[in-house]
Amino acid sequence: MSVLTSLYRSLTRHRLFAALNIGGLALGIATFLVLFLFVQFETGFDRVLPDQDKLWVLEQRYAMPGYPTDTSSDTLGSELTILKADYPQLVGTRYSNVAATVRQGAQATAEDLAAVDPNFFDLMRYPAIEGDPTATLADPNGLVVTQAAARKYFGSQPAIGQTLQLSIDGQTYPYRIGAVLRDMPDTMTFKSEMFAQLVRARFGNEWWDHWGSASLTTILRFPDVPAARAFEARLPSFLDAHAYASGNIKKGEYFQSLRPMTAMHLYTPGDRAIVTTLGAVGLLTLLIAIVNYVNLATARAGLRAREVAMRKVLGGTRRSLMRQFLGEALATVAVAALIGLALAEIALPFVNTLGGTKLAIRYLGADGILPPLVALVLGIALVAGLYPAFVLSSFRPAAVLASTRAPGGGRAGARLRGGLVVIQFAIAIAFAIATATMLAQTAHMRDADLGFRRDGLMIVRSLMTGGIDAPQRAAILRALAAVPGVTGVTVGNNAPGDQSTTNFSGYTRPGGSSVKTSVMDVDTGRDYFRVYGARLIAGRLFDTAHADDRALLTLEQRKRTGPNIVINRKAATALGFASPAAALGQTINDGSRPSTIIGVVDDVRFRSPRDPVDPVAYSYNSIDILSPYAAVRYAGDPKAMATAMEAAWKRVVPGVPFDARSVEDNLFRRYYKADAQRSRLFTIGAVLAIAIGCIGLYGLAAFDTTRRVKEIGIRKTLGASTADVLMLLIGQFMRPVILANIVAWPLAYVAMQRWLAGFDDRIALSPMVFLGASLAAVLIASATVLGQAWRVSRAEPARALRYE
Repeated sequence: MSVLTSLYRSLTRHRLFAALNIGGLALGIATFLVLFLFVQFETGFDRVLPDQDKLWVLEQRYAMPGYPTDTSSDTLGSELTILKADYPQLVGTRYSNVAATVRQGAQATAEDLAAVDPNFFDLMRYPAIEGDPTATLADPNGLVVTQAAARKYFGSQPAIGQTLQLSIDGQTYPYRIGAVLRDMPDTMTFKSEMFAQLVRARFGNEWWDHWGSASLTTILRFPDVPAARAFEARLPSFLDAHAYASGNIKKGEYFQSLRPMTAMHLYTPGDRAIVTTLGAVGLLTLLIAIVNYVNLATARAGLRAREVAMRKVLGGTRRSLMRQFLGEALATVAVAALIGLALAEIALPFVNTLGGTKLAIRYLGADGILPPLVALVLGIALVAGLYPAFVLSSFRPAAVLASTRAPGGGRAGARLRGGLVVIQFAIAIAFAIATATMLAQTAHMRDADLGFRRDGLMIVRSLMTGGIDAPQRAAILRALAAVPGVTGVTVGNNAPGDQSTTNFSGYTRPGGSSVKTSVMDVDTGRDYFRVYGARLIAGRLFDTAHADDRALLTLEQRKRTGPNIVINRKAATALGFASPAAALGQTINDGSRPSTIIGVVDDVRFRSPRDPVDPVAYSYNSIDILSPYAAVRYAGDPKAMATAMEAAWKRVVPGVPFDARSVEDNLFRRYYKADAQRSRLFTIGAVLAIAIGCIGLYGLAAFDTTRRVKEIGIRKTLGASTADVLMLLIGQFMRPVILANIVAWPLAYVAMQRWLAGFDDRIALSPMVFLGASLAAVLIASATVLGQAWRVSRAEPARALRYE
């Protein structure tokens, strides 16, 4: 009780310091809590179900010149069957996400259907509220749905026993619902609203048994990590016996490995890096707040020196005083934590909107915030309160009571406070540099030249929906071309933000090296390059004036006759041509037939700015492009154009849902959205860190200027002007801020160089960013202390000399 009484008296006697101490700490705790929730959410994927840590995903990776170096979590469809034949004790299941259409009379609704093995729910134990999911999937026409899907199609009526007509690749099947699952949490990688048995006849394709294809995800279960790693060590011999023996892929060019299920969400190094960075922002912001507390507490030590002296005279021991001051620190931090928790609750809707997250504070349970918050309060109280308690309890009663001036303003205390200011502003300046760099990179990605015209271009993604045959696709393209305002229509098996196939072929040049160069194969329709606005840099494009471009040959003739191709600049370089012009008329061979290069186009970036542009060989195909996307060039309002195109679509295939997006929207959703949202979270954290640093600097300015009132009065009596005093006081606080730049610059440079290295298309790290951040820090610090310095420097000398 005496601790609380002492704390209350101290806080009410020095309200400004109390507000700055508690406010800065509360703001730091609130920022930390929000970013802690973000990191907890991102790293908590696939941990909510029992035994998820025993599940592993089979991955594959190619190692060939020009081929992407990343791994794929998909494998050929039949691999699990082959594995079980060699390893009968192996437990595994398969998952494939399939585009399906639910038909209800004239209404058609697009749904993502998960095609899984019957034992899927034995490994992925989603809780069911009705029925038996495993028994349901034993029936090829059994369907498992979530509560959300049941409500969507049946309202308040029971879903068990109901039938849904699902169209899959053009064929319609009646599925009977046999189980309803609880709605799945957001922190699941392999989830869907509907699950059906993985029947090869319905969900398989010509690549089902093709080694190196990416048909579906294979999930394996092992009792522990050593067992998983032991099995992984057997994969090379397994590939020797099956994959390499197939002749489709060569040893040394193809590998398989295992990845824990719990590591699936943050799959790429870039995703892991940004989550780590935001976690570091939360910790560093909290560190700045703790430094503030220590700084202001030690600065205020002199104000309580006589209180400490009197307590010692009256019998207080150093241990009891340290307990008291640590108790006060604990109470102060607890109050700040409560305010910080309230601020976090208030800020979460705003943060979720800006960051595209679904964060929520849960107080109790496995992911409850209260246990870590209590530990945080105890940790901060110990870290932030120990040094001030040590300083306060070390005052000597005789020296304090005999002195006309309270202790606490000596050189040691000033140096400590200066050092803490350096730490604070070094972190803040590094944050400012990082924020400016991230915003500049985001702006660059938004405005960069991608090698094609982004404006006035719509991608019709639903053209690749299964069940639309070749005549219907041709009719759709004619209908879209006839829409008023449309100036061009084309197809291809790739589009900005979408890639239906990622087939690479290993090409060699006759008479050149025998080492194959991996080049992505892209089939294109008529006017592909004109519609996209790609730039021709050498040769010619496909056109109807040349019979060998029109793909009018039969399938057998095309197998024997190599096509003419157009390559991109990256492919010309990768294949070893001295220039784009030097590639014209040359032939390259993929091992089965030669292809003749008729043109070279500039690189177009349809995929992530993080990934390098692949070498590409474009071929002309007006017959059977696999999984095509349509691109529509138009003039006019995008919304009106989308409405008109949907009407044209429904006149041809009314039973297939229409799905179209602008190029900007498609690229943003697929590649830019996550970076933009996380950059906003980083910016919020950085701004708050700078604000907390300014709160501490303002408190120090208020303390130091108050202590130096008498000194300033003497200086003015001896002839110093207001400007002289103002420069003296501001200069005192600018020294640690300027020193902080020396600390911050190399740290920020290394961090941003590593972050930018994750982008293939990136900005240069400009010195102007560093100079601008440093100038901003100096101006903000100057503005922070200006008010206090101005008030003291304008005081009348006579009044100042009467101080104390």
